[in-house]
Amino acid sequence: MNNLLNELEALKNNLDNLPVENISNIQLNKTDLFIVDINNGFAKGGALYSPRIESLINPITEFSKKLSPKLHRIIAFTDCHPKDSIEFLSYPPHCLEGDAESDIVDELKTIENLKVLPKNSTNGFFALGNMNFDNVDNIIVIGDCTDICIYQFAVTLKTYFIQNNINKNVIVPMNLVDTYDIPNVHCADLSNIVFLNSMIQNGINVIKSFSIDE
Repeated sequence: MNNLLNELEALKNNLDNLPVENISNIQLNKTDLFIVDINNGFAKGGALYSPRIESLINPITEFSKKLSPKLHRIIAFTDCHPKDSIEFLSYPPHCLEGDAESDIVDELKTIENLKVLPKNSTNGFFALGNMNFDNVDNIIVIGDCTDICIYQFAVTLKTYFIQNNINKNVIVPMNLVDTYDIPNVHCADLSNIVFLNSMIQNGINVIKSFSIDE
């Protein structure tokens, strides 16, 4: 048990020592921003609502508004399921097609040039269709949940680039992702530590946060 606790502390220290990156260090006109699942069903109410996700709304909206005029693209994924979605074998019904839960939160609707992509699985990669990244060097991924949709999309995207021998910088700022907490079932803090470290090991550029010069 002591060894396990030591390992966990070491993983936490890895994250504590991550850098704050200045946004000016990346070329924004060659950068895509993906906002994952900041919708009514996760951030405002519903079977999978979490106050931790609701707390992401304002910082994500503020960050995205500052960058959106300069970005190559800004895309918001949102869960959007048919009533017979196979995902409901694993999760309670949520974010049905045509329901307010599947709509992105109103705050995001004020962001310039935002495109919304619905998805019927936890992994937004499969909702990209024929989207290409030819003129993109950086992909910033923010939103929820760290250990599910963020992890799956970031790692699958990075793996796709590696398979095709394409060098892209996939960035996840820790302060703009989070996951839900259910006592004795799903520990948010533990999940964040484990899955953020796993992203690092899979080639994702996990940073503490971005600083933005005013």
